[in-house]
Amino acid sequence: MNIRAGGGTDGADGAGRPVDGFRTVPADNRWPDNGLAAGDRPAVDGWRPADEEVLRRILAAHAERIEPAPTALPEIQRRIRAGRRGGRAGWWPVPDRLRAPVAGRRWSPLAAGVLTVAAVTVAALAVGLAVGLPPERTVAPVAGPATPQPPPSPPGAADPAPAPSDPATVEPVTPSAPPSSGTTPDRRRADLAVYYLGGPADRPRLYREFHRLWVRDGSARDRVTAAVRNMLDGPSGIDPDYRTGWPVGTDLRAVTVRSGVATVDLAGVSRHPTDGVGARLAVQQLVWTVTAVRGVTGVRLRLDGAAVDRLWNRVDVSGVLRRAPAVDVLAPVWVVSPQHGDTVAGSFEVHLAGILPEATAQLRVSQDGRTVHEQVVTLSVAGPAQGEKRVRISLPPGRYTLTAYATSLADGSEQHHDDHLVTVR
Repeated sequence: MNIRAGGGTDGADGAGRPVDGFRTVPADNRWPDNGLAAGDRPAVDGWRPADEEVLRRILAAHAERIEPAPTALPEIQRRIRAGRRGGRAGWWPVPDRLRAPVAGRRWSPLAAGVLTVAAVTVAALAVGLAVGLPPERTVAPVAGPATPQPPPSPPGAADPAPAPSDPATVEPVTPSAPPSSGTTPDRRRADLAVYYLGGPADRPRLYREFHRLWVRDGSARDRVTAAVRNMLDGPSGIDPDYRTGWPVGTDLRAVTVRSGVATVDLAGVSRHPTDGVGARLAVQQLVWTVTAVRGVTGVRLRLDGAAVDRLWNRVDVSGVLRRAPAVDVLAPVWVVSPQHGDTVAGSFEVHLAGILPEATAQLRVSQDGRTVHEQVVTLSVAGPAQGEKRVRISLPPGRYTLTAYATSLADGSEQHHDDHLVTVR
């Protein structure tokens, strides 16, 4: 027999927990054969004295959770009046087995319990309506497991950055404050690649960071918009040694993506005091950032809505712009991860990438100006291809500077430094 005294899960409180240790019944109100032993399920014919107390507790728990609508009182009163005229309350049809006993038919104590507690529940409803309904309860959503983020993909000539742009890395996020309209916007976060200039001013190269940015629908246009806006937002990246090649005040007007080509419309870039090398790297900074989004392979540049052939009278930007060869624009060596400012465990991996003639890089770990660890790192492949390598190191808690660099084949001097400050917990 199904026992029900309102919505929800039988035998459970408002959070779906068993009442006073009694087992929970599924939403379809069927006592499962494999969930409860036969001796634990309510029995109509084989009534036991303890069953009445079980029934009372279950139905009392349901009565406490009932929140009738504001219009329920008139309906209750109408049904009570109709019941008086018709000889019984017209709440629901009573099955034959629950009617008053007649000759030759046994009266069920369970039926008496059901009707008694149901009557008490109806009375509780009427009293609740008379004294006012309780305030609405807000139940916080249960947070799901965090989406694991894949390690950043190595930069290089064939660097499509698929992992950070993969929809699987986009996780739903509950806004910190509810919007004024009462609706929750479809906002999510994604790890997107953003490129910056670094190194000497006369010989800059591109360095990449991954930034966790707000996106909406996760489309290519959405991701390009987020990445480019972030690239233009400040003069530097997370690492203060990285800088943007675009002038302060540059703004993104619009982005469209068709057939793998993103059209990026910028404003505020008519003048920029830079040389040809800086102009070329600024354009490549934009192209590598945009084409790090999956499905985008080229860029068309617009200024204030109009097509342009030359930027700052320094570099050709007509037609569809493509990535330049990695050996010409990417840094000879850099620390891919941890990123600048990261906090890591005592044992962690350092991911290096570089384009070096003999595939040999150096890694130095220092604290307060003192070297605490140094090693040679052999990359996976020698230049002009880009190699990479992950090495594991262990450090006690503290703040450290990780420096990747190369040694000159001519005089043994250190070149192409890239350092990240990290905290070991």
